[in-house]
Amino acid sequence: MRALTRKAGANLGAVTYYFGSKRQLYEEVLATFAEPLRARVAQAAAGEGSPLERIERVARAFFQYLLEEPDMPRILLHQLLSERPMPEVAKRALQANHGTVAQLILEGQREGSIRQGDPRLMAISVASQPLIAAIMRSVLQEAVAIDPQERETHARFVENAVAFIRGGLAARKE
Repeated sequence: MRALTRKAGANLGAVTYYFGSKRQLYEEVLATFAEPLRARVAQAAAGEGSPLERIERVARAFFQYLLEEPDMPRILLHQLLSERPMPEVAKRALQANHGTVAQLILEGQREGSIRQGDPRLMAISVASQPLIAAIMRSVLQEAVAIDPQERETHARFVENAVAFIRGGLAARKE
């Protein structure tokens, strides 16, 4: 907490006064990431288009959000690696985003455009494409000289991931 307040140029007493605890501060930080992402996913999923097209819009929106919020993956990874319960605000956003994508997959399965399978598991695969690029950014830069946040590379990364998602979800024509 001291390092955080020092880096932010804030007074430890003020942070404690406003947030009460380090955990509460952490939950407030998560809320600043979770709710805007939930809103973007909902907006991308709404509107015209087939379920596959709307899933593609969700993936693109997720990639764009992670590009704009480069600290979000680190905070998410911290939560994933901790053994503490997930804060409610993050849990609600994750449930909403996962549910949105799973519902689109189910719609596509019902109309025959998306292959059969467990929509809940398939939704996790959709989300993993943008997340892995963001979480592994420094490793990709160092080990394979790919920077998923460099503008041109990011565009190619997104197109590749969207094609991969479409290929993984699309029903096979027989």
